[in-house]
Amino acid sequence: KFWNKEDGTLVTSVDLQIERLLREEILKQYPDHSIHGEEEENYIGISQYCWILDPLDGTINFSSGIPFYGVLVGLCYGEKIIYGSYRLPSYNNIFCAGDGSILSNTGFSLKERSVSDWKSRIVLTTDESRIQNSRFSNHWKKLKDLGPYVRTWGDCFGYHLLISGNADVMIDLSLKMCDILPILPVIESAGLKVVKLSPDGISDILVCRAELEKELNSIFRE
Repeated sequence: KFWNKEDGTLVTSVDLQIERLLREEILKQYPDHSIHGEEEENYIGISQYCWILDPLDGTINFSSGIPFYGVLVGLCYGEKIIYGSYRLPSYNNIFCAGDGSILSNTGFSLKERSVSDWKSRIVLTTDESRIQNSRFSNHWKKLKDLGPYVRTWGDCFGYHLLISGNADVMIDLSLKMCDILPILPVIESAGLKVVKLSPDGISDILVCRAELEKELNSIFRE
C-alpha cells in the first residue's frame, strides 16, 4: 500500500513499519537519545545523541518493484554525524557502515577503480530532470560533454556503486537530512570526496573518486 504525503512525496506502509521498528529498538537500548526520522515526528531526548533514519531510501523504486532501495541509519553527536550505515535488502542483504575513517562491509567486496578516460567513467544521479531544471544545468551539460556514461541508478544504490568501486561520480540535489546524513560517514570511510554545492552542505552534493575532485570542483564552481 502506498500514497502521497502532504509534501507530494511517496510513502508506503513498509516505510512506516520499518521506521517504527527502528525507533522501538533504539529507544529500548537508548531511551535518552533523540530520533529524527523520515516518516514520523521527531523524538527529542535529553542526550546529545540523535539517530537519523530513512526507512526506505528509494521509495518510488520499491513501490515499482525496482530493487534500487535501502535502509539508512545514522547517528549524530550534537551537530556532527559520527556514524552511518546502509542496507540493501534486495542485493544479498548487503550492509555497509562507517565512522568517517573505518569502513565495515558484508555481502560484497570492495575493489580499486582506476579509469583514466572520461569516456569510460560512470556518472550517476537519482533524477536527471531535477539537475536539468536547476541552477546547475549548464555545469551538468559541461560534465556530460566530457563523454561519460550517465545513468540514473540513484538513491543509496548509486552511492553503493561508488563505495564498492563500480562508478565514479554521483550528483544529488534537493536532499533532506535523512536522505544523505546517514551515508556521509560511509562515503568518507571509502575515501571518496564530497563536493558541497549548497550553503547548508547537504541539500545539493556531488560525490566522486578522489582524483576527480579538483576537475569537478572547477566545473561546478564556475
